[in-house]
Amino acid sequence: MKPMKYSNPSVRDRGGGHWQARFRYKEGDKWRTLSRNLEATSKRDANKKATQLHRQLEEEAERAKLRVLLVMDEDEAVLERFLEKYISGIEGSGQIERTTAAGYRSSAAHICRYLGDVRIDDITADMIVTMQRRLLTEDGLCSDSVAKDHRLLKQALSYAVETGALAKSPFTKSLKAPKRRRREPNALDDSERQRLLAALDSMVDSELTLAVRLGLSAGLRREEICGLRWRDVDFQRDLILVRNAVTEAAGHSFEKGPKSETSRRDIPLEPDLKARLEAKYKRVLASSGKAKAASRYVIETSEGRWYLPSRLGKEFSSLARSLDLVGTTGKRVTLHDLRHTYATFLIARGVDVKTVASLMGHADATVTLNVYASADPTARQQAADVVAEAMAERAPKGPFSLVS
Repeated sequence: MKPMKYSNPSVRDRGGGHWQARFRYKEGDKWRTLSRNLEATSKRDANKKATQLHRQLEEEAERAKLRVLLVMDEDEAVLERFLEKYISGIEGSGQIERTTAAGYRSSAAHICRYLGDVRIDDITADMIVTMQRRLLTEDGLCSDSVAKDHRLLKQALSYAVETGALAKSPFTKSLKAPKRRRREPNALDDSERQRLLAALDSMVDSELTLAVRLGLSAGLRREEICGLRWRDVDFQRDLILVRNAVTEAAGHSFEKGPKSETSRRDIPLEPDLKARLEAKYKRVLASSGKAKAASRYVIETSEGRWYLPSRLGKEFSSLARSLDLVGTTGKRVTLHDLRHTYATFLIARGVDVKTVASLMGHADATVTLNVYASADPTARQQAADVVAEAMAERAPKGPFSLVS
């Protein structure tokens, strides 16, 4: 959460429907007070208006802070340099994570292939339409990628307007991003999941096999698997506490919190995985002692460092190829597809959608329902069987006549 410049407001009744909202803020080493007069019918109404005013003051303060970053000389008005300055500015001010900034820079590289040397005040809607078409047809990018490029450019130019760097954005209501595709999750069906588990049972437990089990029986993302420490495995309550992740951006890896607030979650630890983790933890305790063991990673390198998510993904890809594991969409499964499998079989076995959403770390159960409810072919066949059974039912034999 970004630190606030202004304190939460306090309101004072001045009589006759007039109220005063007061905010404290720090200027250098000194605390100062800002007052604003309000008209309200009740204290509740006054508090509501004061809260809205607080939000406006915070937004103005944030814009003022970034406006300094966006003061441009002639060269900086060129889109390529403008985008880099914009991305660096919002990254440096803590508005976005390093991973998000890396994604923005990837989108900026796409955009700059066709508009990089154009001044931001010379960009037209037609130029943007042409850029998007060429990215799709000539560069072969998928519609999802070009949609991300569209959003970044629109966001950056809108901010240029807000800060006075640009008179008017070229984006109009009719200028749309390419329609994003709805992707079917590539989950393992029951037979493939059972085959994978049988293969794992035949192997000695390793960093890879334990990581696969964490994806399959707990639905962890690969970044969450790599960030899991022993202090986050609660053997007493049979829970995995998702509190940390390891991610990669611009050639570097680092630790951070989970993907979102809802990604901080507690997941039941199933018995077989618990037994395997307990056996490994005993070895870690013997080599490190209790104090150091708690901070070590469940999946770690031989040097005791975190595993890179990309490395874990590549190792699983090799395993999937050797086992010829294919998912429900007909494609070879990835490590992330184990998370899809986890959600799919929970829903197929009747676990309510809100619970599945909570275990997956989704903020909205609708997302879980839309993505996973129709992904299991076994569940679809079960639905077909239910309909067939219902349609085969007949009333007991007896008098029957048509109503005229």
